[in-house]
Amino acid sequence: MNELQSWDDVDAALKDLATLEVTKQKLEGEMLVAINKIKEETKSKVAPINEQIKHKIKMIELFCSKNKAEFAKKRSKELNFGKIGFRLVTSVPIPRDKAKVEALLKSLKAYGLSDCIVFEEKPNKEKLKELDDATLVKLGLEKRVKDSFRVEPFIEKIEG
Repeated sequence: MNELQSWDDVDAALKDLATLEVTKQKLEGEMLVAINKIKEETKSKVAPINEQIKHKIKMIELFCSKNKAEFAKKRSKELNFGKIGFRLVTSVPIPRDKAKVEALLKSLKAYGLSDCIVFEEKPNKEKLKELDDATLVKLGLEKRVKDSFRVEPFIEKIEG
């Protein structure tokens, strides 16, 4: 790689960089179009197969439900081509509505069920930046300031 000798050289390198970015974006765009086309073609082929899979699973489930007594002692059954079985699943669906979640949290606190609330604690980086060096040292941290270099080629100036 040749070393740049002048601002004109830097400007020419930025033009090259912008051209490379445009070429890269075009190729990635073509790739996405091709991928999306393949996904669409595959989706129509896979849909009937998925329906067959769901139907087979439903048929197996119905048969097993009719013969559930056989699963009283052993909850699963291994056959030549797979394993089937029942398992107890316990869940408590949490509402997605923000107001309902807030009401639930308030109720949990009111009933003294704070252990049913998850608190996510993590350091606030913005507040840590405001601390003085002595406090940061006490915390085992250090403030780093660096002059970060950036390159922003004007892609819009490249004709595509």
